[in-house]
Amino acid sequence: MEDNIFTALAKARKTFKPLKQSGKAQFGKFHTLKDIMDAVGKSLEDNNLLVVFTLDHVTEGVAIPVDRLTCRLHHITTKGLISSEVKLDNNNKGPQGTGGAITYMRRYTLQALLNLMPDDATEDDGDWVSTGKKPNRPF
Repeated sequence: MEDNIFTALAKARKTFKPLKQSGKAQFGKFHTLKDIMDAVGKSLEDNNLLVVFTLDHVTEGVAIPVDRLTCRLHHITTKGLISSEVKLDNNNKGPQGTGGAITYMRRYTLQALLNLMPDDATEDDGDWVSTGKKPNRPF
């Protein structure tokens, strides 16, 4: 029987490497996109899984045009597909703001799609950012 995308992903997850946190920000360390791909890339490839990101500008059916980032996980063998998409924050002005939003959301959508544990900075519930006090978590 041929594996489906979920079976292939389950197999790949068994061989994911530990995630590093080489990114540094004001409120702590975080997993960069490179950290994530270094941890999962080989396992995904070994199980015929391919990650693809696309960006498009949505103008139809919306009052205000928005940029949309889509993260897709393709199973090459069966042509199975899982995707996650997010509308980017239009408050980011200029190419640097847009580029930052794209990079940020590529990390978030990929982590969610692969069901990866977030880093402390990503997992923050907002208290740390707004108060400057690191949360005390039992996990």
